[in-house]
Amino acid sequence: MIPVPTLQEAVAILTNNEEFKVFVTFLESEREVFISSLRQAENPNEVMKLAGSISTLDEILQFVDIAAGH
Repeated sequence: MIPVPTLQEAVAILTNNEEFKVFVTFLESEREVFISSLRQAENPNEVMKLAGSISTLDEILQFVDIAAGH
């Protein structure tokens, strides 16, 4: 039976994959869109929703960066 890699190992393997790079670039772009949307937020609920989205994307991108050894 082939051992299943950990999430960190899988991300490290995918780091050199061009399609994975496109995916990471998409996540970075989406984070920037959410950040720029903060200026147009009209109430605290919108700000909280955007902040949650930004935080989630930041956590994913930080994990990918750490797993890739950057």
